[in-house]
Amino acid sequence: MASMKLTVPHEPLETTVHSDGDSVAVRQRLVRWLGLFGTVVVLLVTTTSALLRVSAAGLGCEDWPACYGHAADSGPARSATHPSATRFLHRISASLAGAAVLGIGLIALTQPRRFRRELALFGVLALVTLGLASLGRVTPGAAVPAVAMGNVLGGMLLASLLFHLGLGARPTERGRSTGLVLFSWLALALAFATIGLGVLTSASFSGLACPGLPLCGNTGFSGAWSATDLNPWRDAAGSPSIHMAHRAATVVLAAAVGGLAWGVGRVGPSGRRLRQLLVILVSLQILIGVAMVRFSLPLPLAVAHNLGAAALLLALVAAHHRVAREVVSKAS
Repeated sequence: MASMKLTVPHEPLETTVHSDGDSVAVRQRLVRWLGLFGTVVVLLVTTTSALLRVSAAGLGCEDWPACYGHAADSGPARSATHPSATRFLHRISASLAGAAVLGIGLIALTQPRRFRRELALFGVLALVTLGLASLGRVTPGAAVPAVAMGNVLGGMLLASLLFHLGLGARPTERGRSTGLVLFSWLALALAFATIGLGVLTSASFSGLACPGLPLCGNTGFSGAWSATDLNPWRDAAGSPSIHMAHRAATVVLAAAVGGLAWGVGRVGPSGRRLRQLLVILVSLQILIGVAMVRFSLPLPLAVAHNLGAAALLLALVAAHHRVAREVVSKAS
């Protein structure tokens, strides 16, 4: 009886493994690019939204500051005009952001086991996107600041998550959390709180409630504090309490950013670049805020302040990603 040989197809199997690995790498790169693309378009959404919001509040109107807080109820003669291109860009950017989120989800669903992180983040991104779409329907004519706060904070959260995806996955091994990682979480939380108070200041028309620096006026900030004004579900027009709360939060945030910048600057060349970026961005934000008070809320500075807040938040996301990766690398 003739002997038979069993030939194992080593080469095709190896080719299949390499092909599968290459396919996963391509999908990972696509997720990163979609994350970065989505971040850019969400920044366009938040910036155009800020322009529309502050214009509706009266910034840039003909008889400024008499029209502040009344432009939306006074007809087109007194309200600031914003070209239809701004609204068109806002809608197109929002649609592109939704498309980026959907693309990330479709890629993650092709191999759920390999893309567990991306799939989990897609779930959060989808919920935030749907929430923002729902808020967008009730935003025009909304009487309470909570609606504007939901829009802006939701947009900032969407940009942060997309940027986190765009930065790429950290190593799969996990090490012990350090104080610097926890501090980066604290800085992110303070950034969201400060942005929220800034939106509350704008949406409650409290931008001119504190004309002096560093306090509200020449006599200081005394006796006018009202904690109930911080309730975003009530009308607190022209509240110095809201404005001063935003200033106080900014000081605390600046201190936290400074501490994080010092820490992240010790984790290599990329950390030192992040340290410089954080210091520059927080300094610019403070200078823009001071100029806004000094020159009575000029429209370009108000929009720049919103964009600067988003840029600082994304820099904090990058810093958190960097220090967390350093912890994992040392533990592995």
